[in-house]
Amino acid sequence: MIALDELKIPRGLRPVVEEIAGITDSVCLSVLDEEYADLARRAVAKLARKRPSPLQAGRRATWAAGVVYALGHVNFLSDPASQPCVTADRLSAAFGVAKSTMSSKARQVRDLLRISHFSPEFQRAGVAAQNPLAWIIEVNGLAVDARHVPPGIQAEAYRRGLIPYIPAPGPDETAARARSQVRGTPPVASATEVLPHAGGRLASPRRDAVAAAAAASEVAGLLEHCSDLKRQLVEFARSRRFSRQFDQALRAGSRGKAVDESEFINIIDDFILQRPLPGGRTVVETFVSAHPELTEADRQMLLGWRDVVEGVFEIRERDGEAIITINLIDELTYRVYSNAGPAALAPMKPGCFMIARIVPIETGWMLSGTQQTLDASQRAAVLQVAAGLAAKYPGLVFRNPEKVTQGWELARKQRVMFIEFFGSDLIVVPGPEVASRMNGFLAWYTCRVLEEAGSAASSVDADVAARSPAFSVPGDLASAPTVALAYDETEGLMFLANFALVREAFENPGLGAC
Repeated sequence: MIALDELKIPRGLRPVVEEIAGITDSVCLSVLDEEYADLARRAVAKLARKRPSPLQAGRRATWAAGVVYALGHVNFLSDPASQPCVTADRLSAAFGVAKSTMSSKARQVRDLLRISHFSPEFQRAGVAAQNPLAWIIEVNGLAVDARHVPPGIQAEAYRRGLIPYIPAPGPDETAARARSQVRGTPPVASATEVLPHAGGRLASPRRDAVAAAAAASEVAGLLEHCSDLKRQLVEFARSRRFSRQFDQALRAGSRGKAVDESEFINIIDDFILQRPLPGGRTVVETFVSAHPELTEADRQMLLGWRDVVEGVFEIRERDGEAIITINLIDELTYRVYSNAGPAALAPMKPGCFMIARIVPIETGWMLSGTQQTLDASQRAAVLQVAAGLAAKYPGLVFRNPEKVTQGWELARKQRVMFIEFFGSDLIVVPGPEVASRMNGFLAWYTCRVLEEAGSAASSVDADVAARSPAFSVPGDLASAPTVALAYDETEGLMFLANFALVREAFENPGLGAC
């Protein structure tokens, strides 16, 4: 545990620091561990160096509890998967401070010291090692993961206070560096179906060498510029003004569980580009408003990054430094680049799959967040993932206008069949009968679809059972006295509980006066 003499404590505040550190030492060593005690000492000393120091007012035990609880917040202290794991109730009891008071003081400590999940200074070694932003440094203008650079650069980064410690080399430094280029750097990039250049021609191997070189330089310049903008965005999001909102986003994204590096980066990306702040604006919208010096092109591009496409992409081919992909959810084509360099796309071979987030840039799309690459042999599982996402988030499918048209056509066709099966576009049945009536319709509907598709009569019966979706009835419908099954031309299939009472009220207005 670090000695107080090493922490540059102002002489006038030394007695206060010693008293508070004595309390944090006692609780940490009895309830937590020595690493928490060490972090608490560093935090108390830093509070003492503030001008004026907030430690001059308030109870010593309250400050001690607030410091340790603030440290626990960014180190997942209450997560059962973490060690040590201590509840807020137990911690407040150990300090003899009310839980609400401890929580309020911890919030003040986090604000004063800018402690958040983005900053490694007060994170335990195990947590810092899994925090990707703790290891991102800039080398010759490129954002890289410091864990996978030469030891000399690591030592200099540590000397400058840019990384929490000098990491030990992994068993395969080359492979680790390749992985970090794909997943470890926050900004990544991509492009679209078409890459127009001078004279309206498309990017093609047949272009002359001069035009190809100019095009490559143009794309490289754009990606470098996007990387710089994204880096500024991340720094802006890491600022004190958003610390509380990000903590809320992290809790929501992690659902109270520890997250891995990829999940953490995607939570950050979602927070910056998509999650509304109080007032309705996103971080990227706030960034654009706060930087009037941005060019109009940059403003429009940054705001366009709110249009995130989340998809499961099949990699079809390589085209120079890009990969051509098909999104299995919206069935659109995307030309994808990475601003981490061609090596970042090296593992993404034709026939493989990639689960990723992409945002638009001037020439197409840019990867945002992290990506998961899956081998071609996992095709069946990948298709199931894509189908599940399409069913759960239909908005992902309907980015494709053709799918919207197909959806309306299928809805109209299904409504005709609904009327043919039930004899009307609205029937009223007892709640307990909803499941059997709907499952009967779905089996009949599946049979008709298979017959129209030309399935052999002998195979239709077997396919119906396998392909008919099972209808699950929510509890409030199953227990309702009556339920209306209504297939509206615009709204689609609807289920209205207690519909008989509603219909009776319309048919007999006098009932409303009773």
